Amino acid sequence: MIVKLKDLKQELKRIAAKTFWAYGSDELVKQLRQCGVVPGTTLMFHSSWNPFGGFQGKPADVVRALKEAVGPEGLLVMPSMPYHNMSSAQWLAKGKAMNVSRTPSMMGLISEVFRRSEGVRRSLSPTHPLIAWGRDADAFVGGHEHALKPFGAESPFARLLERNALILGFDATFSSFTFTHFVEDQVCSTIPVPLYEPEPMQGNVIDYEGNARTIDAMVLSARANALRREHRLQTALENGGVLKASRIGNTRLVYIRAADLSDGALSMVAKGEHFFDFPEERN
Repeated sequence: MIVKLKDLKQELKRIAAKTFWAYGSDELVKQLRQCGVVPGTTLMFHSSWNPFGGFQGKPADVVRALKEAVGPEGLLVMPSMPYHNMSSAQWLAKGKAMNVSRTPSMMGLISEVFRRSEGVRRSLSPTHPLIAWGRDADAFVGGHEHALKPFGAESPFARLLERNALILGFDATFSSFTFTHFVEDQVCSTIPVPLYEPEPMQGNVIDYEGNARTIDAMVLSARANALRREHRLQTALENGGVLKASRIGNTRLVYIRAADLSDGALSMVAKGEHFFDFPEERN
């Protein structure tokens, strides 16, 4: 009976996705416009592919709609980390190479389809490579391999702030926004434990010319990961009206400007609040 009830729910979702929740590429572009995506926008896009979201197309159609929304004068950016459900330190400890041309993105189906699409460039970070399409894509991802902190001031994540990018989750939660690690780096002196492990780790990368390269990278410390309380930052941004949400079909969108995320975190810390626990705290 339980199995049958589960099957019935799945079938109802399937029907709803093709009827009540149905939307196409044109509707998606219109919804993105309402979120602030106009031609020329730098859009940092996080996603989770939901077969019951209502989108009447394939992941490649989502990618085409996103490119249309930002236009050739804009920039579309996505994460393309080569690992999932493990820390950066655990990934690097495996000793596997991140082949910039071939290693799949483990950040969702849309991200991987985007990685394979025409004109996309990928940064050479061994832990947090970004993929980009549009104006200045090469310049945007360029030099990531020289940033000892993969999301520090010398990384493309800082360029998201410079461009005041719109960061948007497509059925992806705020906790998936890797830009928050850049914000953590901004306030690292106020965190009760070191944000990074004491020594960098070595990562292996194969570049576009097929050359094997060894790249040093700092990794987030296990202590900092244990004390992070991201929901506090999320609540503060929601209460401040800068972290917004909308819906199209059965797809939930959450979005915020990079500057608003950064400013909100800095303001929170300045008021004596924090999104990291201190050792004596328990909540």
